[in-house]
Parts: sequence; C-alpha cells; structure tokens
Amino acid sequence: MVRKQSSMASSPAVAATRAAARAAESLGLDMSSGLFLCGPGAEPRPHVPTLLGPLAAEGMTALRDRLLAGYPRDHGVTLVYVPTRGAPRVHSLVLADVVEQTAGTTRAFLYLPPLSGADSEANFTALVGIMARLRGPGGCPWDREQSHQSLRKYLLEECYEALEALDSGDARKLAEELGDLLLQIVFHAQIAHESGAFTMDDVARGISAKLVRRHPHVFGDAHVASAGEVYARWEDLKRRERADGKSLLDSVPKSMPALAYSQEVQARAARTGFDWDDVQGVLAKVEEEVREFREARDKGEQESELGDIFTALVNIARWLGFDSETALRQANERFYQRFTTMERLCRERGLDFAGLPMERKEALWQEAKRILGHTPS
Repeated sequence: MVRKQSSMASSPAVAATRAAARAAESLGLDMSSGLFLCGPGAEPRPHVPTLLGPLAAEGMTALRDRLLAGYPRDHGVTLVYVPTRGAPRVHSLVLADVVEQTAGTTRAFLYLPPLSGADSEANFTALVGIMARLRGPGGCPWDREQSHQSLRKYLLEECYEALEALDSGDARKLAEELGDLLLQIVFHAQIAHESGAFTMDDVARGISAKLVRRHPHVFGDAHVASAGEVYARWEDLKRRERADGKSLLDSVPKSMPALAYSQEVQARAARTGFDWDDVQGVLAKVEEEVREFREARDKGEQESELGDIFTALVNIARWLGFDSETALRQANERFYQRFTTMERLCRERGLDFAGLPMERKEALWQEAKRILGHTPS
C-alpha cells in the first residue's frame, strides 16, 4: 500500500515532465542542450531558451505581465497544448497577446526564445529612458533631487553588494546586483547629461574606443603569443597614454579600500623593478616591522608601525598571487560564522556568553570550528 501511494503521489510530476518533453519535441527543442525548463513561478532568464509549464488557464495574464518586465511586448513566443492523447498543438503569437483564453484544459507550455542582440539593446535603451523619466518633470521627487555626491554612497554600496553576490556563487543574485550597479552608472550619466557634461553614449563610446585601442592584437595588426604578453602590451599602452610628468601611481583611486589600494600601488611599483628578489625578503620585512612596532615609544609611533605591518602583509599577498581584500573578507566571514555559532550554542544550553570565563569561550570557539569544518586558525 505504501508503494502504491508513493507512485500515485509522484505521477503528476512524472506526467508533467513527460508532457514537457512532448512539448519540447514538438518544437524541435533538445531538453539536454541548454533549454531552461521550469514552472510558471520561476524567475525568467531572457537570454536562455525557456519552456514554462504546465500553465494554469486562470494565471496566464498575470504570467504575461510578469514576463513583460524582462521581455519586449512584441517578443515572439509559442504556446504548446499537450493533450493526454494525440499530437501537441502549437500556437505562435507575441507575448503581449498571451491572455487567459489562450490556455485550454489540456496541459499548456509557453516557449520563450532567448532575446536577440537587438532586444538587449532595446532593454538598455529602455533603462536609460526610465531614468530620464524619473529625473524629468513629473518624475520621482527623490530621484530628481539627487546629485553625483549624494549618490556616492549608493555606488559604493552596490559595488560591495555585487562583490558579495560574486563570492556567494549565486548567478541570479549576481545578475540582480549587477543590474543595481548598472542603474547607478545610468543615474550618474543622466545627471551629467542634464548639465551638459556628457551622456551615456559618451560613456559607452569612450570605453569602446579604449578597448579597441588597447587590443591591437584583436582589432589591429599586432601579434601576441601569450596572456602575459597581452598584459605587458596593455601596460605599455597605458604608459604612453599617461601625460608627461604624471606618476605611475596617480591613476590609482585614493578612495579605494586601503588593502586594495596598497596592493595595487605596490604592484605598480614592482613593475619598475622596485621589489624584493623573493618572498623571503618580504617575510623578513614583516618581522622587521613587528619588531619596530614592539619598540614604538608612543601611540603615534605604534599606529605608524601598524600601518607598515599591514603594508608588508599585503605585499606577501601580492607575491603569493592572493587578493588581500578577498583574503580578509573570507577571514571576516569565518569569524562571523564561528562567533554566531558560539552564540547559538550558548542559547541552546541556557548559558550567558558574556558572563563565561575566557577559557570557556575559547572552548566554544574550538567547538564552533569543528562544527563548521573550518581549518584551524
């Protein structure tokens, strides 16, 4: 009896999968070759061929309206009706025409071809237009009162959120955060356009010209044998573009996070030969800076020597091919996970974490590390 109930419970899902396979086959689609098969509630992926279903007749209009946020109204789609018996029926139309009546009593699936390059360009143009509308007469009061300076903190926040999404490995989250970052770029371009400084077209034209100029091995007659040679040529082109008398370090933004700034300026200095012969010299420098920190006579000297220790540690990261910002972010995440695990253990055991002696806290720390499976540190 248990096996029979399990079989009955799984049959709707099995039937839906078989119907989806029949729908895909009727369209000449290969379900094993990049086709995104999902239910109607899934997040759409406009640049991937997508088969949605099975669809409920009463939810078609709501589904269409949700899809219109990512696809143009005239995007060609295909409805496939898969009866229990007989061949599937195929109906081609544009997305805007998908309404309740287009779904019947049989299983229905909606196929959305991926957006073309022209569609992508239209989406970007729409984004620029939306921002102009928000900033224009009758637009959003908050958007209209913003300036380059007032948006500065949001630009920085979106950069960090995009990095966090990148580190998480969540592609959908990354796409969302890159969209938020793109919004900030379009926002600043619109403000500049209103003052006559530059436009979004100027921004795109400038970076396109720079990419072409700095890739003569792709867009010109130059030849390179390796990625290392590409990098060397890139740096040489940047050097030629730099104004006379300008330092190699001048183009590194001083508003960068301190670790990232330190690693970049040290890397640039190293390209001129200002560097240690090997990593042992860098390690010896760290020991020297720690000794000088211990010998510091006051808070001012201690702070200065501490900065030198950080600089030397960043240089170790550069020598070993690590990104110091990433290494520290990962260490911060490990600390967060371990500490919050300690707090949880205390709550479960009715303990007051703050009131525990340090040896008990250290024991909890080691227990948290074992639970999380992190390497000792």
